[in-house]
Amino acid sequence: MRLFCLPYAGGSAPRVYRGWTALLPDSVDVRPLELPGRGARMAQTPCTSVDALVDDLVPTVLAALDGGPYALFGHSLGGLLAFELARRLEHVHGRPPAHLLVSAFEAPDAPTEPDRDHLLPDDAFRARLRELAGTPQEVLDNDDLMDLLIPVLRADFTASNTYRLTSPWLTLTCPLTVFGGLDDPEAPPHTLRAWRHRTSGHFRLHLLPGDHFFLHTESVPLTGAVRAALAADEAAVDRRRERRA
Repeated sequence: MRLFCLPYAGGSAPRVYRGWTALLPDSVDVRPLELPGRGARMAQTPCTSVDALVDDLVPTVLAALDGGPYALFGHSLGGLLAFELARRLEHVHGRPPAHLLVSAFEAPDAPTEPDRDHLLPDDAFRARLRELAGTPQEVLDNDDLMDLLIPVLRADFTASNTYRLTSPWLTLTCPLTVFGGLDDPEAPPHTLRAWRHRTSGHFRLHLLPGDHFFLHTESVPLTGAVRAALAADEAAVDRRRERRA
């Protein structure tokens, strides 16, 4: 099972998911997907829309598929990207994932007011980042680092804040597991349940202790739940093979 992992806003996927290979079994091939403007792709211009990010990601994922099953995991903005990437791969390319795992992002049709953080001036934008508690204090206090990071974060926030669900009838057919933090103010549990409408497959909501960044504070139980979900998918694939045989 290849597991493609997408980061939160401003995150470098290899750095965000660097411990997952050790936490997941050898049968799961963890493949972090780096986005433009960070990490090894720092020289590239960051994208400011979900569609542009999905356009960028599709060729990379298709080139990495070998006919075996694959799954997508994304946290926060990464969860939204994983969802739209899954829809594109299923409905345009005929390559649906075996499982979609979304973490810390409210359902795309949840009745909530869109954020406008991407429009804040730099000082207010930094204050918002400090409030979210996802950027280390030493980074926030380093003007040189922030000069590099703010354009990437602002682009990611723009993509998230300007996103609107289109073609809602194009639902997925794969199982969908959604993870949420019990104390997450950005994607509280009541905004996650509507994800069930985005697939005709099995839906499960799994809540964990923590705030918006439970991805890091609860990495062991989170990856344990991911492992269980993917093991169930592999068992289902094996049963289908046995029936065909």
